[in-house]
Amino acid sequence: MLVFSGSSSLSLGKKVADAAGVMEGETKTDKFPDGEVYVRVLSDVKGERCVVIQSTLGNDALIELLITLDVLRDLGASRVDAVVPYLGYARQDKHFNSGEALSAKTILKTIKALSDSISTVNCHFLGKEGVFNFHGVRLRNLDAFPLVAGYFADKLKKPVVIAPDKGSLSYAKHAAGIIGCEFDFLQKRRLSGEKVVIETKKLDVAGKDALILDDMISTGGTIIESAKVLKKEGAASVNVGCVHGVFSFGVDNVRSAVDRLVCTDTIERDISKVSVSGLISNILR
Repeated sequence: MLVFSGSSSLSLGKKVADAAGVMEGETKTDKFPDGEVYVRVLSDVKGERCVVIQSTLGNDALIELLITLDVLRDLGASRVDAVVPYLGYARQDKHFNSGEALSAKTILKTIKALSDSISTVNCHFLGKEGVFNFHGVRLRNLDAFPLVAGYFADKLKKPVVIAPDKGSLSYAKHAAGIIGCEFDFLQKRRLSGEKVVIETKKLDVAGKDALILDDMISTGGTIIESAKVLKKEGAASVNVGCVHGVFSFGVDNVRSAVDRLVCTDTIERDISKVSVSGLISNILR
């Protein structure tokens, strides 16, 4: 088996290969002057099982993944598995307005056509771990929430887990069980795509270390407003953990609003303190 690390998952791919005890495949990636993606596989893959690890935050990363999967088949790999820790376009999983493209379906069907299996981590439209069929595409979903919760288990003196909205309450409950503390949620009203209003319930967070957990932080608006509410309620500290640190407007605006900010390495950042390499390596054995 050879593990190929896409350019957006270089560190994670190496960790997975090390954890699985297999070799890393070698590729060369570049861009042409017009911005098109260039991929060359340098390893001999004929008859080998090949695993490509590439998060698809951004269109270039997606194109690189597709090209890499296809060339591995062209070169005679016996099997090609796609591991997409962060699956871009997953938030468009249903028709919200008439005529909208079902982008999640389109992307997954395209990856399926070029690979033998698809695995991801905390897919946005799947609420639990397991193997699912999404519009004819078999998709394995891994759950990194226990890892994120575990990271904070010995770092907070008086923890209370807070879900940023009712939809994330099940995650908060699970995390609270791991940490051994109480949990609750904030009520959120979205005014626009970027602006939200957070309305507190009767939360007993005074003097406690509030831990906000979510599957993804995109713009960070919800987290920033949640932190303001919790600090107003007297929280001793506000800590934030997420699986996918998208941070469309950058990390600094969120980091400055909280006491501790952590994400996994599905998207590699300087705050990626939790690795999903073990989850991925386990399914490759």
